[in-house]
Amino acid sequence: MNHLFFQINPLEGFFFGSGKAMVVAGVAIIILIGLGLWLFRMESRLQRLNDALDQRLNDAQNQPS
Repeated sequence: MNHLFFQINPLEGFFFGSGKAMVVAGVAIIILIGLGLWLFRMESRLQRLNDALDQRLNDAQNQPS
């Protein structure tokens, strides 16, 4: 019965039959985790830049002319 399931798509049958499906899934998970970490770090960097810009703008407005 499982043999019929794997033969729906020859590529799926190849990956599951040769044991490479877990490798492909592992690589995809690693890539997704890497992208998530990159986005998290980029958000924190952008937040720091935004805070620094707000601070400069506040300092410029509060200086006596």
